[in-house]
Amino acid sequence: MKRTGIDYIAEGTGGVIAGRAAGDKYVSVTSVAIDSRKIEEETLFFAIIGARSDGHTFLPDVRESGCHNVVVSDKAWAERMAGYGDMNVILVDDTVSALDALTQKYLEDWQSLGKVAVTGSAGKTTTKEFLYSILSQKYKTAKNEGNLNSETGIPLAVFRYPEDSEIAVVEIGIGEGPDMRELAQMVKPDNAVVTNVGTVHMEYFESSREKLLEAKLRVTLGFGPENTLVVNNCEENLSIESIRAHTEDPDFRIITVGNDDECDFRISDIEDRGIDGVRGKLTAHGKTYNLELPIIGAHNLYNAAEAIAMGEVYGIEIADSLEAVRNIDMAGNRLDVRRGRYIILNDSYNANPEAMKAAIDIIRNSKASRKGLIVGDMRELGDETKSLHEDVGRYIARGGIDYVAAVGELGRIIGETASAENESIEVRYFEDAEEASEKIGEFASEGDLILLKASNSMNLSIIAEAAEK
Repeated sequence: MKRTGIDYIAEGTGGVIAGRAAGDKYVSVTSVAIDSRKIEEETLFFAIIGARSDGHTFLPDVRESGCHNVVVSDKAWAERMAGYGDMNVILVDDTVSALDALTQKYLEDWQSLGKVAVTGSAGKTTTKEFLYSILSQKYKTAKNEGNLNSETGIPLAVFRYPEDSEIAVVEIGIGEGPDMRELAQMVKPDNAVVTNVGTVHMEYFESSREKLLEAKLRVTLGFGPENTLVVNNCEENLSIESIRAHTEDPDFRIITVGNDDECDFRISDIEDRGIDGVRGKLTAHGKTYNLELPIIGAHNLYNAAEAIAMGEVYGIEIADSLEAVRNIDMAGNRLDVRRGRYIILNDSYNANPEAMKAAIDIIRNSKASRKGLIVGDMRELGDETKSLHEDVGRYIARGGIDYVAAVGELGRIIGETASAENESIEVRYFEDAEEASEKIGEFASEGDLILLKASNSMNLSIIAEAAEK
């Protein structure tokens, strides 16, 4: 983070300075935090009021840890902290809104920084990593670490960008939090990638794909002829016609990625080798290239192609981008292969029907003596929750899977549907991940290939950890 003064922060947050530290020792900050455990002397701490805790209650600990710069929304706490005499205290109406406002000003004033937004129902983080790898060949590139893509995550990511960054790849996620309009206004991207518009987070959009599409496409607010949107238009709702119909001002360039001849970047001849990776052909501008990825899942060929297309917008040759995407390392429970007594494909970070089916295909396309699934609840699907879980069960029933361990109430729907459609599939039911972890030896054998897939809150990752012991 660039060194930033207290007066600038007060202006950016729309707050008032309720207290100044005596002397000139604590006049600026070099980092921002909302976690009281992650602060230093020159950190600016925002006291966020969350569902489980109130950041104001940690203010004394923050001061004891050496932090002397805080943003608060509670007047009593502002007076208490100002009373110490060594605290810079900024009082605002709402600390989350203040954090976002400061981020917006910080980015607006950083006029030399180019910004590419990546959003979509699935594949955001992988596409971000592809694009980061590509752009880093030519530019000093920054990115959101991990999945910092929310109204608080994006600011934390932005304030960690190195001062000499030339381009930032900003992952943006929407759901329970603010509308994409607010996040797009905060970031103001120059260009954007939309990976897809699936069923994840449907409960927040009246279970309407059309409303979800409109929400995702608000990432283009403020776009004009000089701005570019890259989309995977294998999905009908991301056709050029649909995009034009669902954006407020469609006067921007669209680059399409897909599998038909109409696409600007076309994927063909896909060879899914399961846990050993994927390869295919990429055709663009009348020329065909070999596209090979070390990571799992045929769907990632499209994510890589979108990143390659955006790289070209920034002057990166396709041949150079192909080399960049070959060297990518994904971790953090996202298609993570662990080999021990069992071969575990740990993709337990999150889940939606599209991603669940893609992960099941990986298992089907892999070589193994026996293939199993440990699957659980998919959250945030709204009114279609039951039917979408049933649909995944029917997908499993198509074959290529020996057994299913269904975890949780919604996981049970998947298992029951799979069993009803295909009696040859052995199905076991477990209340939670802990029970499944304890009893994995009852249904799995040494050398089995097993997929872990559910929403992160189901905690299936503990099964991978237990299986390694």
